[in-house]
Amino acid sequence: MNAESASSAYLSEASDLSTTAVGGISTTQYSGGRVDGIVNGLALLDDRFKCATVTINCTGTRLHPVGTITITFDPSCSDKRGVKRSGSIVINYNGRRWMPGSYWTIQFVNFYRNDTHIEGKDSVSTQISADSLHLQFQSILTGGQITFGDGKTITRVHNITREWFRASIPMNDEWHNLKGGTATGKCKNGDTYQMQITTDLIHKVSCLEDKVFIPVSGTKVITVTTLTTTDQYTVDYGDGSCDNNITVTLNGKVKTITVNGEGD
Repeated sequence: MNAESASSAYLSEASDLSTTAVGGISTTQYSGGRVDGIVNGLALLDDRFKCATVTINCTGTRLHPVGTITITFDPSCSDKRGVKRSGSIVINYNGRRWMPGSYWTIQFVNFYRNDTHIEGKDSVSTQISADSLHLQFQSILTGGQITFGDGKTITRVHNITREWFRASIPMNDEWHNLKGGTATGKCKNGDTYQMQITTDLIHKVSCLEDKVFIPVSGTKVITVTTLTTTDQYTVDYGDGSCDNNITVTLNGKVKTITVNGEGD
C-alpha cells in the first residue's frame, strides 16, 4: 500500500516541474516560432530549478506552438531539502499554452532523484473545469517504474485528472487529483495493487517546504493482491496539515502510519 503512495509522489513531481516550466516560459519563447535558447528565472518560482538548466527548442508557429523543453539537472547540486537530481526531464508540447486541446508529453531521460531511478512517459492533455474557473490536466502515465538503491522496483500506470488551483503567490498553489482517477502497479515484493480516488486528493505546494510530497487531504481505496489474499485499504490523508501521516482502515481496523519514500 505504501508502494502506491510512494510511486505517486515520485512520479507526480515531474508533472509539477513540467507545469512550472511551461507556465514560467515567456510567451515569446513558448510560441515565438523557432525562438530557441535558455530559459531563465524558473528558480524564482520553484527552488528545484536552481539545480537545473532549462532550454527550449521551438519548431512550430505563433498560431500553433510546437516545441521541446528540456530540464537538465546538475548532479552535484542539492535543493534546499537536500535532494539531488540528475539526468533530464524532456517535455514535448503541442498547442497554445493553457488552451483546451493542447497537450504535452513528459519523458524521463536517465533521471535520478538521489539514488532512485525514475522512468516512464506521462501524456498530459489540457481541459477546463465544469465551472470554467480552473485548468484541468488529464494525465495518462505509461511505463512508470521506480528503482531504489537496493535494486528493488515499484511499477505504475495511471489515468488521473489534476485540477490546478492557482494562487497569486505560486507557493500557495494547490493541485487536486480528482475523484475517479485510477492507478495500477506492482510493489517491491511482487504484490500487485489497484488504486481508485474516492475523494479529491489535495496537494499543497507550500507543504514541499516540510518535505511533504503526498496529498494532505482526500481519500482513496487501494486493493493489494498477494499470492494468497486480496486486501482492500481505505486511505485518508487528513485535514490539510503538512505531514506524511495517513490513516488506514482495513477490515474495520484503523491505524495511523507515516509514509516514507522507499515504498515499504
